[in-house]
Amino acid sequence: MDDRIKQELKKLVTHNIYAEAMGIELLELRQGYARGRMPYRLENANPYGSLHGGVLYSLADIICGLAACTYGYYSSTIEGSMHYVRPALNTRYVVCEAHELRQGRQVSVYEARLTNDEGLLLDTAEFSFYMLEKEV
Repeated sequence: MDDRIKQELKKLVTHNIYAEAMGIELLELRQGYARGRMPYRLENANPYGSLHGGVLYSLADIICGLAACTYGYYSSTIEGSMHYVRPALNTRYVVCEAHELRQGRQVSVYEARLTNDEGLLLDTAEFSFYMLEKEV
């Protein structure tokens, strides 16, 4: 992946109102892989004090989508599934790592692992993306 693509993909996080509102940071980006994090914020918590499942789903979708785009084409989510293993409590950040399962010309599949500050698994996810014909 060339530096131009990497810079453009970073802008998708830093210049996106939704990602900014959640505090998402992109930490690492390479072909077929992305790693990012999101801080625990009380306004993103459910009534029980853990991060809301929808916020965690959004983090996984965004980071997996960025990983899918590392091949130079934009992507759009087709489907996603999330497995909530543990509540996101007592952590400063939730870290999301996205790995390629299959990169296709039209459809790509990625998995995500979300962990807390100590590396404890919180959630797993899998997303399918339609690969657009628009270059990054």
